[in-house]
Amino acid sequence: MKKFQFLKLKSPNRRDMGKNREILPFKNYSSNLILIFTCDINCSVVLASQIETGMKDIGVYIDVNPHKEKKLSVETVASNSNNATCSSSLINTDTLMEKSVLTPGFEKLDNIPKYSASKRQLKMERRKEADKTKGGKWFNLPATEMTEEKLRDLEVIQMRSILNPKQFYKKNDLKVVPKYFQVGTVVDSHADFYHDRVPKKDRKKNLVDELMANADFQRYNKRKYAEIIQTKPGTRIASKTKKRKIGFLIKI
Repeated sequence: MKKFQFLKLKSPNRRDMGKNREILPFKNYSSNLILIFTCDINCSVVLASQIETGMKDIGVYIDVNPHKEKKLSVETVASNSNNATCSSSLINTDTLMEKSVLTPGFEKLDNIPKYSASKRQLKMERRKEADKTKGGKWFNLPATEMTEEKLRDLEVIQMRSILNPKQFYKKNDLKVVPKYFQVGTVVDSHADFYHDRVPKKDRKKNLVDELMANADFQRYNKRKYAEIIQTKPGTRIASKTKKRKIGFLIKI
């Protein structure tokens, strides 16, 4: 095997030439410094790519002790780890194709979408994203999709002071139905299993069904309705007299 080394000499000398050595001077050299390329026949080959100097600068490195095993420095280990992370991120195609314009249905589109949006479009997109939640101070309360059942439940909650006048409730913050809300389920405690619990057969899907199934609420509702009708007994009579007067005027 052959071993390659670099020797620095001021000028080529015959004493450095042995039986098993050959001097191969470079073509481009100065008068003060000459790089001589020597080879030993009975040595192993050590390539320059395997030399680890621990230096960041790129240049010509000379291996002084080729037989000594060198330990990896902290900088080389860190650079190897960074290269590994970069290669793993480049291998992941899903993350790379997130910002790509070439989507699965790209050939069916009429127009090619723009790669970069304008400032006005970005503002509109941010405003749409902000309207989806109430904000960080409200723990990102979402704008739930409104249905008829949820609308009736929210109206019942707003009229809770009328349903139970003996109980004091604070005034509503809004006169309209709120936009941001969430619906949850109350989990009963195991300690209240026998004395403070609603059985499953008595539970309903929403508040309106529970009120319609409540006997106390039905009695209260009928009583209040009868009181309201008794306070206005002359409404029907007045309407009949108006009809008679209008008919008399038409005949004349």
